[in-house]
Formats: sequence, structure tokens, C-alpha cells
Amino acid sequence: MKDNTKLLTYITYAILLGAVSVLLNDMREFDFNQFEKFQNWAKVADKNESWFTSKNAIEWSYYVISAGIFFWRAYLIYGFSYFLSILKEVENGNFFSNKNIKYFKKIGNIFISYTVGILILRFLLAAINGSSFKFFNELKAEFTFLIPAGLAFYILAEIFEKGKQVEEENDLTI
Repeated sequence: MKDNTKLLTYITYAILLGAVSVLLNDMREFDFNQFEKFQNWAKVADKNESWFTSKNAIEWSYYVISAGIFFWRAYLIYGFSYFLSILKEVENGNFFSNKNIKYFKKIGNIFISYTVGILILRFLLAAINGSSFKFFNELKAEFTFLIPAGLAFYILAEIFEKGKQVEEENDLTI
């Protein structure tokens, strides 16, 4: 069992490293000069013009939403890091520990909150860009995986909680 846990730990580290490198690359390619453009515009903007309908406000909204998407992606990577904690507990022989139950619930919560947060941000981004946004097409993409996965982790937490109760009862009867 220990060899399998070590292998899973190495695979998890490789996945986390790959996900972090993809996120950092996407952030590097993002146009962070947009903030400087916005500050320059704020200095010379016509104060009588409505800010919400101006071109720079739309660009600023795009900037903020993109930063939000980066945050949510980093949050998802953080959620994946809980797998390492679960594997460490399993390696130590603590299969039905309170920590594992807590970690499964956290992973499920992160997966579901990521999905809802990204869906809202993509909806706002589509509304700002004026593009046609198909709610069900967006939901079919990566979201069909993460919501059931999040719910599955909640179910795993319940199963592990019941397993812990059975283990404690068995320890008392011996």
C-alpha cells in the first residue's frame, strides 16, 4: 500500500506542478498593462461622461473579471493540494480520520464554488464583450465534470464518517 501511496503522491505533485505552470503562463500572457492604461485614462477622462458606458470602463471590467478567473483557477489548484494531505493520512494508516473527512468536504466545497464562480464570471465576460453566451453550452464544458466531482467528495466524506463510526464501534467490541 505504501508504494501505491508514494506513486499517487508523485502523480499528484506532477499534476499540481503542471497546473501551476499553466496558470503562471496564462498570467504572463495576460495584458497587465491594461491597469496602467486605465490609470492614464482616469487622469484625462471627461468627468461629465457616464463612466459605466465608456470604453475604458468596459476594458476595466474585462481586466477585473480576468483577474477573478485567475483567482478561481488558483483556488482550484489549492483544492487539488488537499489530495496530498489525504494521501499522507492514508500512508500513516489513518484511513477514516477526522482530517480526511474534513479534506473531502473542503475539496467538494472548492470544486462546487469554483464552478459557480467561474460560470458567473464567464457570464459577465460574455455580457461585457457582447458575445452570444449559451448557458447550457458553457455548463457542458468543464463544469459537467466538476459539479459531480464536488458532490462525490461530499459523499466520500459521509462514507468516511460512517466508516470511522464503524471502526470505533469495532474497537470497543474487541
